[in-house]
Amino acid sequence: MDWRLVDERLIRRGKLLLSLDFLNDYELSLLNEGKVGRPFKITDRYIVFLAIVRFSMPYRWIEGFNRALHRLVPRLPPIDYSWVRKP
Repeated sequence: MDWRLVDERLIRRGKLLLSLDFLNDYELSLLNEGKVGRPFKITDRYIVFLAIVRFSMPYRWIEGFNRALHRLVPRLPPIDYSWVRKP
């Protein structure tokens, strides 16, 4: 038995596969163009991304996760956990 292959398979099982494609076109100005009322703060795709991440952690941890993402990608707004809970 090749233990390196066994280890590699186990390591791959633990990978978190998330698509960060929403970062490529994270442009709120297009969503808010011509909008009446309060402007959008986050995009639907970002809410879906956080909801997917939510399956592995409690809501308040999502806020900490979002703050860490905001430090890495400043154009992502810092939001609180209640944004993920909204239907």
